[in-house]
Amino acid sequence: MTVGYLFDLDETLVVYDPERAGIFRDACRRAGVEPTDDAAEALGPGYVETFAAFEESPYVGAARAAREAGLEIDPERFAETYVEAELAATHAPEGLGELLASLERVGVVTNGYGPVQRRKLAVTGLADHVDAVVCADDVEAFKPADAPFDAVTDAVPADDYVVVGDNVDYDVRPASDRGYRTVFVGDGDGGPADHSVPEPAAIPTAPPFRQDD
Repeated sequence: MTVGYLFDLDETLVVYDPERAGIFRDACRRAGVEPTDDAAEALGPGYVETFAAFEESPYVGAARAAREAGLEIDPERFAETYVEAELAATHAPEGLGELLASLERVGVVTNGYGPVQRRKLAVTGLADHVDAVVCADDVEAFKPADAPFDAVTDAVPADDYVVVGDNVDYDVRPASDRGYRTVFVGDGDGGPADHSVPEPAAIPTAPPFRQDD
């Protein structure tokens, strides 16, 4: 029986150091502007609103919202700068590359923006071990909708699937509803997850991956 292993990306296969607030400060430093709380608070809503329209980079929408909140930037240039800062902060926890290399069929299904998500996989060295990547803008839908899962299972055919992610509503519950085995990543309540690990670095110790299981 073939098994496909389907991973979320952010806070599952990759983590950030610094985290979001630090990435914003680093982007401002690179752009030569002073970060403000108002601009930082505007980033998230600007990103989400733009991404939901599937018409342009959500990073540009986030930067535009920051400018409207008073940050003196060119949105397109700042979006590029922010992406570079985010990539610099992106890391794969030790052991995950080796884990992916040991699995026969691997997919990534993420609610992130495709061009940037694929760059994260490349800069961390994980891309070589992934058979298919499905991002929200590839199918113009976000998990927990069926479209992302349908697309990744079409691209990674298998008899059974294991879904690994850090969000119960977006990863664990929709996968469980489809009859897949699940691993929740995080220190909260994993809901219907079959297994839980406290952090991404512990994924290789989860029962679906342990050598003794």
